[in-house]
Amino acid sequence: MMEEFRGKLVEFAKTLVGHADRVTNEEAAKQYLVLPLFQFLGYDPTNPDEIVPEAQASFSEKFRNRVDYAVCINRVPVIAVECKKTGELSDGHRGELKGYFNAVPTTKLGILTDGLIYELFSDTKSENMMDGEPFVRINLEDVARQRIADQALDAFYKLRKGTFDPADVGADAKRKILVSKYVGVLEENFAEPSEEFARALLDIAGVEGRRTARLLEEQSPIVADALQIFLDRKILERVGFANRQDIVKLPQAGTGEQPREEEPVQEESMPDVSGIITTEKEVAVFDFAKTRLAYLVDDDALFDALSELTYQDRKTLFTVFYRQERKGRVFNFREGPNGEMRFEFPSTDGWLEVSDLHDLDDQLVASFRSAVAAVRP
Repeated sequence: MMEEFRGKLVEFAKTLVGHADRVTNEEAAKQYLVLPLFQFLGYDPTNPDEIVPEAQASFSEKFRNRVDYAVCINRVPVIAVECKKTGELSDGHRGELKGYFNAVPTTKLGILTDGLIYELFSDTKSENMMDGEPFVRINLEDVARQRIADQALDAFYKLRKGTFDPADVGADAKRKILVSKYVGVLEENFAEPSEEFARALLDIAGVEGRRTARLLEEQSPIVADALQIFLDRKILERVGFANRQDIVKLPQAGTGEQPREEEPVQEESMPDVSGIITTEKEVAVFDFAKTRLAYLVDDDALFDALSELTYQDRKTLFTVFYRQERKGRVFNFREGPNGEMRFEFPSTDGWLEVSDLHDLDDQLVASFRSAVAAVRP
C-alpha cells in the first residue's frame, strides 16, 4: 500500500509542480495547488462539512482568528490550513495559523503552505498550543524528483481521509521530532565525532583507560572509521554483499593500519555453454548499480527488493532487472568498442553514454522503483 501511494504521490506532485510557474498569487495557490492536493488525499473541497474556507475562531470579540481552510471530521475542525503565495513562505506567516490552532481545541494539526512546501505543526510541548517549529517539512518539488524522506511520505500517508486520526497526531509528531534530532546528532558526529559522543562510545564498548583529552583525541578518528564501516556493512548486508572485502575493507589485526579504500578485486569472466562471456565491466556495472541503489533508496521495501536484483547476459546486451527480465527491467547495458559505457532505461528515449556512473543516479533510482512497482502484485 505504501509503495503504491508513493508512486501515485510522485506522479501527482509532478503535475502540481508543472502548474506552479503559472500560479502567481495566493488565491491561485489555493485553487490550483492546495485544494487539488487535499482532493488527492480523499477530501471533498465542494463539501462545506468537510473543508471550510475562511474558517474563523476567536478568544473574544476583540481577537478574531481565522485560517484559509479548516478540514473537518464529522463537521468538527481537526486540521487548520494557512496558505501563502507560492515561493514566499516564511516563518513570519505562522502567526495566523497559531492563533486559530490555539483557539480551537479540536484542531490537532496545523499546516502552513505555499502550495509546494508543506510545514506540519502539532502541540507536542503543551496541549492546544501549537509548536513553534514544524515536525515535518515536505517540498513537492523534491517529491516530484522522487526524493521523499520516509518521514515525509508517512506524514502524507497518515493525512489521507479515513486514515487521519487526530488523537495520534501529537504522539506521531513527537516521535518524528525525536527521530530527526537523533539523526541530526548522528550526522554531526559521523565524520568528526564530538568529545561527548566519543566518550559515550568508549564507555559502551568498555575501552580501558582514563578519559583524558589525549585519549579522546587519539580515539576520535578511530570512532569515525568505525561509524563508516558500520554504515557500509549494514547497507551491504541488505543487498547480500556483507562479506565482500573489496567493498568493505577492515584494518588488519595488530598492524594499527587504518581502513583505506582499495581497488576492487577483479572477477574472472564467466563463460557459459552458449559461448556468452560476462565481462569484468558488466559485472562491475551490476555491482555498482546494486550497491549504489543501497545508498540511494529511502525505504525498507526497496532495500529488501535489492536482494532480488539480478542480470541476464546476451551476446549483444546485458540486462539488469528485478525478478522478471521484461516487466522488471531496470536498464540495458552495452560496452562500446573503445570501452564506452552505454545505458538504456525504459523511461529514456535511446541510449545514454556516460563516463561517470554516478551521473545515472536519478535514472537508476526511478527505473528501479518503477520496476519493483510493476512486478509486485
